[in-house]
Amino acid sequence: MKMNVVFFVCLMFVSACTGRKRQVADEIKVLQAKEIQIPSKLPVMKRGEKVADFEGGNPMGLKLVVYADSVGCTACAINHIYTWSSLVDYAKGFSGRLKFYFIFSPMKREVRSTELLIANTNFDYPILMDTLKEFERLNPHLPKNRALHTFLLDENNRVILVGNPLRNEKIKEMFYKIVEEKLGKPGEVAVKED
Repeated sequence: MKMNVVFFVCLMFVSACTGRKRQVADEIKVLQAKEIQIPSKLPVMKRGEKVADFEGGNPMGLKLVVYADSVGCTACAINHIYTWSSLVDYAKGFSGRLKFYFIFSPMKREVRSTELLIANTNFDYPILMDTLKEFERLNPHLPKNRALHTFLLDENNRVILVGNPLRNEKIKEMFYKIVEEKLGKPGEVAVKED
């Protein structure tokens, strides 16, 4: 009897893990099915000050989107934003062909506290403040799973990699590989062949 219970528990655990993996794979397929639209006008914060309005456009090259919505812990994301500094420095070697889009979408009542948190960081990279939830509105196919809210876009704003390279070594390896296949090594100017 005891052995049957253990077997049943193990079977349930394996089924749950398999089902969860399938669900994540399905969510990634949905995310990759459509282009990601970045709102054309959002306030930009840098070291806690509004520096300008973001003029979206569609710069050529790759874009890494890091999105933190109001459901998650925006304060946690801001408090750990400094961890992106090494990748931001890496991106500088591509002369603007690899951009980061840190998009924070706090609840209205948290906007001021979010701005204060940003002001207390020494992070010297623009942060887009999406207080009107434009990013979600433009991208209804965005999964609810916050683990899938970091992704790399190609020059056509199509998702080519999903996951946080700071939290997963395989994603990090894939990130570097994709970037260098598409843009060359940092400091090199990639030449497109027609």
